Amino acid sequence: MTTSTEMDNPCYKTLDALLNKYENNEYMLQRINTHITTILPNTLENEFKNHEKRVNRTVSLRNNQNVFIQVFLSKNRFFYIPANNFFYEYTENKYMIVKEDYIIHTLLSSISKDRTLLQWKHKTRINVLKQIKDRPLYNSIPETETIQNVLNILYPAFFSSKKIAKYFLTIIGDNILKKNQHLIFLVSQNMKQFLIELDNVAVSSIGNTNTTSNFMTKYHENHLYENCRLIKLNGSYSKDYWREKLNIFGLDLLCVATHYSKRYTNSDLFIVNNSDEELKKYAFYVKSNTQQTIIDEFCDKCIISTNSEYKMEWKNVHFIWKQFLSKYNIPNVIYSTVFKNLFMDKYSYVSNTDQFCGLTSTFLPMYGEFILFWNNVITINDATTETFDSEFEIDEIHTLFKMWVKDNSETVSSIGAISEDTILNIIKHFFPTVEIIDDKFILNISCSLWNKIEDINKSFKYIKESVTKDLCDELLSFDDIYRSYCDLCNKNNIKNVVSKQYYDKYLYHNCSEYIEYDTFIKMDFIINY
Repeated sequence: MTTSTEMDNPCYKTLDALLNKYENNEYMLQRINTHITTILPNTLENEFKNHEKRVNRTVSLRNNQNVFIQVFLSKNRFFYIPANNFFYEYTENKYMIVKEDYIIHTLLSSISKDRTLLQWKHKTRINVLKQIKDRPLYNSIPETETIQNVLNILYPAFFSSKKIAKYFLTIIGDNILKKNQHLIFLVSQNMKQFLIELDNVAVSSIGNTNTTSNFMTKYHENHLYENCRLIKLNGSYSKDYWREKLNIFGLDLLCVATHYSKRYTNSDLFIVNNSDEELKKYAFYVKSNTQQTIIDEFCDKCIISTNSEYKMEWKNVHFIWKQFLSKYNIPNVIYSTVFKNLFMDKYSYVSNTDQFCGLTSTFLPMYGEFILFWNNVITINDATTETFDSEFEIDEIHTLFKMWVKDNSETVSSIGAISEDTILNIIKHFFPTVEIIDDKFILNISCSLWNKIEDINKSFKYIKESVTKDLCDELLSFDDIYRSYCDLCNKNNIKNVVSKQYYDKYLYHNCSEYIEYDTFIKMDFIINY
């Protein structure tokens, strides 16, 4: 007798319904008995065995799939950044952006070779892509060769040591991973283009827009000294070389940067735990000082206290201050008015003459001699009046200055090794109205020591004598003309030689009606000169 619980079972209900339905049909009752006692047990046994096979096969396929995926992702190091939906591959010690179709093709080719997962291609593809999307690019660990390739790009071309290059990379990694976002890195102006190029690569390759946002070329009073750090790029570098290297290794650089950020925790801890004392002192210079201690250091190194007969004008103090900052690669973190007030607290100041009493500096004679030279031999022309002979290069002024000092050695002292950069800074500071292009060309000035136009005009006579020996050619190239001019200077031991650019500019300006094909002069001009 069945219980009420058993009767709730659908099997019992079905069987009870069949028995009731065929209770008066002997044949059908016999068939029900046969199915239950003979056919059903065999059918269930077969079903059980087939189910076990399917389960075992599924377990085996799943295990095979797990092993396959593990091996595939080990051999094929694919990564992902969700922010820009980009896939990446790290192969042969190089990172590169790849398409999802490329990953799928690589995956299906591997499955076809393996063959055990052919029936699970679709499932495997989904699982692999899911796991790749769970592998952030920033978690990848670059090989030593990749790291060294990046360091060899940065050092010595851009940074003076590998330690500084590593420090820079750690800073970039911090920025990408959004660490220490309160820090400000004060750098020189010549680093600006360097950073712009790197930022462009970061935006296009990893979609990061704040890679260099905390690098500043100017200090602002809102910047706390505690948050300021220094890093120095080499004085000069090739922008084309940097751009070329970034196009090839830019993604590698960014990945090494994030690796360093994780390896050293952050840039400050890199300095504390892994840098030498010189780098530490420089990087933390602003953080470790106050306005007063920086001014005290300037005074110790550049200012000499003497008797009251000596006086130093404020503009001279200010210029020497700027040279001090330049020499030691320190950004100007003190506004001019603040600096002057603090300087006035240290020394006696006469307001009506804007002078400090009892002060001098070892730098003053050199600057004073150049100013004397400038005032004696240089004339600043009216910029509104077009004068062709009104352009000098910094190196030409440097040469003329040395000649002037030599000729006036009885009245001025020897200057030693004054640099072109120093001359440029003197002109910018003491003669601010002078127009300077690209820190190289000084416009709208003339010099009594050298008349460039006169030298060029004299050269035409020599060129005429040289070319009239052979009048077969109807045209004379700019290069041949300038070569003859240089030959004349060498023969006559002429020290001041105008540049090829200036000579060509003269030809364009004064001989335009004789110019053919942009860089040739008609022979008529030379013969009839």
